[in-house]
Amino acid sequence: MLRTRTVVTLVIAGLALVGAVLAAPPLWLALDESAVPPVSTFPDLPDGARVTSVDIGCGSGGCWQELTVLAPAGTTGAALAAEVAPEGEECPVRSLIDLRRVCTGVVATGTLDEPDATDAVRFYVQYDRS
Repeated sequence: MLRTRTVVTLVIAGLALVGAVLAAPPLWLALDESAVPPVSTFPDLPDGARVTSVDIGCGSGGCWQELTVLAPAGTTGAALAAEVAPEGEECPVRSLIDLRRVCTGVVATGTLDEPDATDAVRFYVQYDRS
């Protein structure tokens, strides 16, 4: 039969391990300024929208990914931006396990230099470092 001291020690060790697992992603983010969330964290695009390029940029606040997205036929870039990022910038927590906040928003809307002059939007996705 286990003694009370052994049970208490095991419970404390288990809680410390769980705490370390939950704290690891945000702490690692604080140390790794070049960390960028995967493109899969970006909100779902409407049918017909198409990602044409994904670029990585870095500055004093960390790094981010920019996605250039062609709007579906009959939709403007501004309408696509309003549908995908209605609040401008959103920074939800990914999950209870990974407490890093991933921000998505609009960089610019406009027309790409393509033969069909399709409206496009440049979105960004980055970790919130505040």
